[in-house]
Amino acid sequence: MKKIFGIILGFILIFSFTFEAFSVNNISVKPKPINSSNNNINIYGEYPFVSGLSSISFQNSVNKKIDNIIKSKRTSYSQKIANKIEISYDVIQDGDILSIIIYFKSLYNNEISPYSVNIDTKNNKYVTINSYFNANGINYTNKVVSNKASNMGVNFKKVTENTAFYIKNKNIYVVFGAGDITFAQKGNIIFEIPSKNLNNYQVNKSNYYKKSGYNVKMIPLRETLEYFGYTMNWETSKNSITVLKDGKFLSYLVIGQNRYSDKNNKVIRQLEFAPEIKDGKAYVPISYFSEILEMLFAVDDNENIIISSYKL
Repeated sequence: MKKIFGIILGFILIFSFTFEAFSVNNISVKPKPINSSNNNINIYGEYPFVSGLSSISFQNSVNKKIDNIIKSKRTSYSQKIANKIEISYDVIQDGDILSIIIYFKSLYNNEISPYSVNIDTKNNKYVTINSYFNANGINYTNKVVSNKASNMGVNFKKVTENTAFYIKNKNIYVVFGAGDITFAQKGNIIFEIPSKNLNNYQVNKSNYYKKSGYNVKMIPLRETLEYFGYTMNWETSKNSITVLKDGKFLSYLVIGQNRYSDKNNKVIRQLEFAPEIKDGKAYVPISYFSEILEMLFAVDDNENIIISSYKL
C-alpha cells in the first residue's frame, strides 16, 4: 500500500495518505491502473474512477475532469527531462462532500504535485473554496495561509481556485505539494482553514445603493455593524457616530465629512465618499468595512454583497 506523508501546519500533525477502493452509500471510487511511457516519461500507478452518483451526466463530468488532469500532467512532464512519475490518490468524505486528491510524484526529485476534485454528492455539483466558504472564501483562505506560513517559516504562495484542497470536519485543508513552498524532503504541506473563524453577512442587492456615475456601493451602517456585534452610538448634536466593539473604541465618523478615524483614533482616512443619510439611515462606502474595520467583502453572482469578519 502506497503512502504519501504530509504535515498539517497549525496542528503540526504527521499523517499518511493511502489509495485504495472507497465505497459509501452506493458511491464508489475505485483505482484504475496506469502505466504509460512516452518519450522520456514513464507514468505509472493508480488514479480514481467514480461511480454510483445519482446524476450520470455529472458522474461523467467528474471522471472526464480526472482524465483531463492526467492528460494535462502527462503533457507538462513530457516537456521536461527524463522522469518517472508515480500517480496515487486519496479520498476523504465529509457528510455529502467527497474530496479526491490526486498526487503526481516525480521520482527524479521527489516533488509532488497535488490536484483535487471536490464534489457535493447530494446535489451533484462541484465544490470550490468560494462556494463552500461563500464569496470571501479565497480571500479568507489566503489570510490564514499567509499568517501560518509566516509563523512556520515557510514561503507563502497565493491560494487560487486551482489550489488543491479537501474538506474534513467542515474545515478546508489546503494542500501544497512537496517541493512547492519548501524542500521536497519535508513532504506535502497542509494548512487547516477553520470554518468557525469566518462569519459572513449578506447585504442584499435591494439594501444598498450605488453612487451615480462612480459605481461605489453604499452600505447601511447600523444593521451591518449590529450583525457583527458592534455598537453604534449616534451623537445628534455633532451628527457623529462612534463605533465600539465590546466597549472598545473602533471608529469615529461624521455625516457629510470624508474623515474616518480608525481604531487607534489617530489616523484620519479618506474613502471614496463621506458617510451620508438616506431614508433615515446612515450609509458608508463598502471600503469602510475593509479599510477601517479590517473585514473582507465580495460581490456574489446575484450582486449581493458578502461582508466577512475573520480570526487568524
